[in-house]
Amino acid sequence: MNLPPETIVAVPMAAAILVFFWALDRVRKERVRATLEPEPRATPRELVERLLKPAAENLSLRRKTQGKPTLSEDLAQAGLNITAPEYLLLRIGAVALGALIGLFRFGFTLGPVILAAVGFLLPPLVIAYLQRRRTQQFNDQLASMLQLLSNSLKTGYAIDRALETVAAKSQPPVSTEFERVATEITLGTSVEDALSSLLLRINSPDLEFIVTAILLHVRVGGNLAEVLDNISETLRDRLQTKRDMSVLTAQSRASASIITGLPILLALGLYFFVPGYYSPMTTTWVGYAMLAFAGFMILIGNLLIQRMTALES
Repeated sequence: MNLPPETIVAVPMAAAILVFFWALDRVRKERVRATLEPEPRATPRELVERLLKPAAENLSLRRKTQGKPTLSEDLAQAGLNITAPEYLLLRIGAVALGALIGLFRFGFTLGPVILAAVGFLLPPLVIAYLQRRRTQQFNDQLASMLQLLSNSLKTGYAIDRALETVAAKSQPPVSTEFERVATEITLGTSVEDALSSLLLRINSPDLEFIVTAILLHVRVGGNLAEVLDNISETLRDRLQTKRDMSVLTAQSRASASIITGLPILLALGLYFFVPGYYSPMTTTWVGYAMLAFAGFMILIGNLLIQRMTALES
């Protein structure tokens, strides 16, 4: 029986995708059962660590020499509880899944390559989005966190006890991060090292300024509560100013979203409802070139609008 070439390639790829998701499920179960007695044979999570840990370490070392955060630091800044090898496994799975979908839909054309590239680029974009959202949430809570820390110091608490109070009475992500800081201090880590680790997980200039003030207090003393009150008042004024500017630029940002979404929705509508009319765009090199040019122009337009409406810290 003669099978189409697409089927010959697609079946092994589909099997690889199934194995990938099976491995992910086993890794999740092993993380839950981490406190149980280890089995004599290697678990899927250990296999992932053995196979991809060298690649993750090499990539992290290369990023570190370039002055960029390592993979582990990137994942911590995004608030994800996965290791660097597991992230690489997810990225490989996204590439394979995109290529498989493209192969089933477009056959042996440029479609699988494009979807595989999308799968390769999508995880870093998701990580960057999660980092921005988490940093924004953290910055929005800084003023109230400073007020709570200052009040704790005024009642006579030491700095480590005051940090524990912040971890207990704040909302995530502030509570999560300061709970980790308090735990590290309890386990014997110095306040300076624990707060320095916090700066690696939260990329915030405001937090860096606060940590500097706390470390100066630890080293040379002084009225830290008063300093924190002044910083809190300044942060509240800045946050209010940024909110006012965000309201003033809301129309421009909405225009950017509408201008970006209209051609994409129109293309999808033509693709699904009148596929014969739209087929030259997905079956010829000229169509691919036009789609690439349209995507490039949309990207440039978004970058220009974001540049004009960006709010400086």
